[in-house]
Amino acid sequence: MKIEKRLLHTQFQDWLNQQIARHLEAQAARLGADPATATAKPIQIKAHPADADMVHA
Repeated sequence: MKIEKRLLHTQFQDWLNQQIARHLEAQAARLGADPATATAKPIQIKAHPADADMVHA
């Protein structure tokens, strides 16, 4: 059961990351930002093992 819960959590995180990426791309397109000249670096968000409900950037 724990493996299934962790798999579901990982799938949800991946889906949420994709939704956020699509939203940010659409927002950048609306604002006229050129992705080739963008200097923003992607961040990776991880949950701390001891605090599975807490998210740290």
